Amino acid sequence: MHRRRDKSEVSVRMLTVCCCYRDGLTQLFEFSDFDFDSARPGSSFSFSGVESPDPTPPSRQQSFRQPQSPGAEEAASRPQSRSRSQPQSQSSSGSEARAHPARVQAAIPAKKAQATKCDPKVCVLPDCYCGGKDIPGGFAPETVPQIVLLTFDDAVNDLNKGLYRDLFEVGRTNPNGCPIASTMYVSHEWTDYSQVQNLYADGHEIASHSVSHSFGEQFSIKKWAKEIAGQREIMAAYGGVKMEDVRGMRAPFLAIGGNKMFKMLYDYNFTYDSSMPVYENKPPSWPYTLDYKIFHDCMIPPCPTNSYPGVWQVPMVMWQDLTGGRCSMGDACTTPPDAEGVYKMLIKNFERHYTSNRAPFGLFYHAAWFTTPHHKEGFIAFLDTITAMDDVWLVTNWQLLQWMRDPQPLSTVKNFPAFGCNYPDRKRCTSTKVCNVWHKGGVRYMRTCQQCPEKYPWTGNTGVNSPLNDL
Repeated sequence: MHRRRDKSEVSVRMLTVCCCYRDGLTQLFEFSDFDFDSARPGSSFSFSGVESPDPTPPSRQQSFRQPQSPGAEEAASRPQSRSRSQPQSQSSSGSEARAHPARVQAAIPAKKAQATKCDPKVCVLPDCYCGGKDIPGGFAPETVPQIVLLTFDDAVNDLNKGLYRDLFEVGRTNPNGCPIASTMYVSHEWTDYSQVQNLYADGHEIASHSVSHSFGEQFSIKKWAKEIAGQREIMAAYGGVKMEDVRGMRAPFLAIGGNKMFKMLYDYNFTYDSSMPVYENKPPSWPYTLDYKIFHDCMIPPCPTNSYPGVWQVPMVMWQDLTGGRCSMGDACTTPPDAEGVYKMLIKNFERHYTSNRAPFGLFYHAAWFTTPHHKEGFIAFLDTITAMDDVWLVTNWQLLQWMRDPQPLSTVKNFPAFGCNYPDRKRCTSTKVCNVWHKGGVRYMRTCQQCPEKYPWTGNTGVNSPLNDL
């Protein structure tokens, strides 16, 4: 049976707090008296004064569009997309269900049209899902894996290197023997890209959290592209991450940009966003596509109102603290004063998912929260509890979406290729370069295993020849 620690109740005072986490970012930068960043000309980029054999950005799989500027998209016709796929069986065979979701034809809703209420009879997997409480594939709750999503926002550098080592390099595994994995929403400033490359090589998902980490509520489409697609280029160029593997984003401060942001995601061929809190949590919601109108209340407006076929939303289902308060990120809750309280709060929220419809349980954090010793102690105790369970899987957001497109019961999920851990083409960084580059009136020391840039990469100047630089 499943090994559990004692779950006796304790009385801990907790308060409702804002969804947007700010103090952790402030704390992170208070510790950041030094500069980390980096640069690399990948095989298909050209840097200032250094020309690569092919200046075209890495393309996605043949059936998907290459990223392009919004201006170019409006002037030229969209390449033909595949028609909406038929529902897949629950077998793990067939690579199509695990491929990057295609941009579907406009037979159901037309792109840019006002989104309408989702009809589950029409919106079917693998390319469309209404979300809500219903389990994909129609399985009974006890027959599907409980997926847990551990994510971290903001810069990757020496301040969180030790934390990631303690979480991921001590032998914690999923039921198939693969190491547990997380999604890193990486922002540019202060990031050490040699460490990003090693996290990527270890099987973690690298996603975009913007270049400048600014509030984006009022951003134009072009500004969103420079921030989110620009960070994708920076991570590909300097962190050794394939562009086609940067599939998702999270908006800084969860300050989404409504239709402008989601149009950018569609135009630049991103697979998903994970920035929208969902208040309803009894039972919690599964991920859904933005073909249709969102089914939940908009917690942090502006939310999308148009249709964006094939773009997924991985919702941030809100937690409840020990007194009933709500929060969208684990570190935005008022935290109990000791490790036991932290553990009990985590167990309480986990069980809301595990004992109901087993919708993915999100552990959404900033690394700065773990600098308080009892936070880390309570969290690791919880992590050890759930990784000892034979029906719990800690996977990346991209692995979750592959499961959504081809749902697997517990009886077959151990052999599900998308939950594997063989990444022979992801090379570790073994010889870090320190690049001295100018930025904001001073010198930055960027770390990378790739070629150094001439200038510090920033919005509108990612260090590679790209249409984004001309927006």
